[in-house]
This record gives sequence, structure tokens and C-alpha cells, in this order.
Amino acid sequence: MANQIIDIHSHFLTSEYLKFLEKQKALLEDGFPLPKYNNQEHLKLMKGCSIEWSLLSVSSPHPYFKDDIENSIKMCRHLNEQMAQLKKDDLKHFGFQACIPLPDVEAAIQEAIYALDVLDADGINFPSNSRGLYLGDPKLEPLMEELNKRHAICNIHPHRPASLSEEVFSAGPVPLFEFIVDTTRAVLNLIRNDVILRYPNITWIIPHCGSFLPNIYDRFIGISKILIPQKMMEEVDVEASFKRLYFDIAGNPTPHLLKWLLTITTPDHIMYGSDFPFTPSKQIETNLNQFLKMLEEDDLKPYKEMILYKNAQDLFFKSGSK
Repeated sequence: MANQIIDIHSHFLTSEYLKFLEKQKALLEDGFPLPKYNNQEHLKLMKGCSIEWSLLSVSSPHPYFKDDIENSIKMCRHLNEQMAQLKKDDLKHFGFQACIPLPDVEAAIQEAIYALDVLDADGINFPSNSRGLYLGDPKLEPLMEELNKRHAICNIHPHRPASLSEEVFSAGPVPLFEFIVDTTRAVLNLIRNDVILRYPNITWIIPHCGSFLPNIYDRFIGISKILIPQKMMEEVDVEASFKRLYFDIAGNPTPHLLKWLLTITTPDHIMYGSDFPFTPSKQIETNLNQFLKMLEEDDLKPYKEMILYKNAQDLFFKSGSK
């Protein structure tokens, strides 16, 4: 294993959150079984994999349900306070990004301010869509303004599309395909509406080796060059927006996926992610060992330490304290 690794994609759950989802009949909303989070098991994994610090966030399902808005807002606060306590108790090993009760924009702004200013959150974790409200939507402008003021680091995590019909994709659970599609859709919306360049103090981290963005990058640039002159798309610098994005390799990194990702970004914008506990510990160890072997290849070896920890260190610990 490497001497030190920073994991910027791991997840947190509580029994209260699982009970809340059960009450909403959403435990299997993604068609994927939800794990339980155990702090000691996480630390054991981190020690075995030489992971020095893990950034926690809430995965999916997003804890907001329109038929129970009050308790949805309370659940976001509960999860943020529990993650904040874990960080406070073990600052050396844990940080967290807060969840916010979108699509209630005003409540989300208040929760983001509280999490960043009071709970010392390391940023905000956004679902790709919040019950149908996508990143890039003009309704989110006031929230973007607040996050820009605070130089927030924002991860995006995929979420089930609100209008997804069961018959649209029947080959497996939502995480297999729709998650990757929805992340891609959210990022294209951010770029299309020029959010990334208009709010330069917000840093965006895209999960799962960039989702389908490497595939659609050239197509998006080409189409934008057709639509912008015809006034069918607002002026936006697609290439400049992409250059600002960071990426994690959570999921199942393989040599061709990593090299595919490098066609749209540079090694100083790629970071490690384990996806614990949704990915079991043994599989994380296997994935990491495979990833480390990739990083020993001649064309990647110069960037090994950069990808494993230096990029994340520069982003989350600008003082270089880690």
C-alpha cells in the first residue's frame, strides 16, 4: 500500500436515517441494498489500506420527501450533526460534507450556512438531482451565491431521476446505469448555465471516474459551437468549465477508465475515493491494489502521489498540515 492516501468519497449512515427511509418506503428506492455504517470497521479498513483521512457524505436516497418536509429538514440536520461529531472526535481521520434539504432552497441555504459556519463542514454534498431539481437550475442561484462567498468545495453524488419509469431500464438497479447518466446530466446543466465560471470560488468534484463526461466532452463542445452563434445557447466556455472540475475514481477504476478520464482533465485534478461502505471492504482492498498497480505504469507513475493524496491535500488542507 501507499504511505498515505486521502479518500474523498466515503459515506455515512445512521440507524435514524435508515428508519426514516423505511418510514418513507424508500429503503430500496435505488433497487440496491443499503449498508450500515460502522466507525470502527471504517477505521480498520483505513488502517489496512493506509488511508489517512476520509471525507464522509450522505449517499442516496436523498433524505428529502415532499410529504414529510419538516422531518426531512430535521434528518439533514441530524446527519450533519452526527458527521460533525465524528469529525470533532477524530479530526485526524475524518472530515465531512454536509447534506442539505433541497429542493427547499431557503432551508438548504440555512442548513449550508449552519454546516459550514458552525459545524465546520468541509463542504457540501449535492445529489445530482433533488427530487427533480437539478444542479444548474436558476432556482439554485441564491444558494450558489452563498457557497461562492464561502469558497465551498462541493461533491456531486448521483441520485435516482425523479421521472424514471421502471420500464426505461430494466437490466439492473439504478446505480448500474442511471446514476452515471444523472451525474453527467447534472454537470452538463452546470456548464450549460455557466454556473462553474460565474461562481469561481466553488470547487466541484465529480464522482466515478467522471461518469459519462469523457464520452460526451467533444460532442458537447461541438454542439455548443453550433448553438451559441445561432442564439440557441447562451455564451459559455465549455472547455474552461471542464478545466475547473475535479474528479474521483470511486467505483471500479480500471486502466482504460483512468486514461479515458485523462482525456478531459489533468492528473492534478484526480483524487482517490473508496465508496465505503457501499463497496465492501474486501472489494475496496482489491480495487485499491489494482489502482496502485495502474499508478506504477510508466505514463502514470509520476502522478502517483499526486492522485493518492497530494491533490486532496492541496484542496482540503491548504495549509499543508496533513
